[in-house]
Amino acid sequence: MSQFKQGDLALIVGSSCTVNIGKTVRLVEFVPVGGVPIVNGQAYTPRLHPTWVVETPDGASSLIVPRATTGRLQSVSVGACRESWLMPLRGDFTPERQKSREVVA
Repeated sequence: MSQFKQGDLALIVGSSCTVNIGKTVRLVEFVPVGGVPIVNGQAYTPRLHPTWVVETPDGASSLIVPRATTGRLQSVSVGACRESWLMPLRGDFTPERQKSREVVA
């Protein structure tokens, strides 16, 4: 079961292409282990990890991915990202340690 839901915003915190780290994406579709993500009509290899098809929130081509056929980098607005490389951007982000200090003070 995923900690995310379709439409959530997330921050990329890990990537095989490090220029994507720190970018915000919208979650489009969950792909379980063994599932095949389809991005822009192209089917990719079955996933070894839980994965989300993600898109840039503004539709700009700002994710960098290697082309499946050549390995050359290209700029896209939709791609696939391991769930473990995503951090949710919703809820309360105050660290628990800081919250506990505020209660004591």
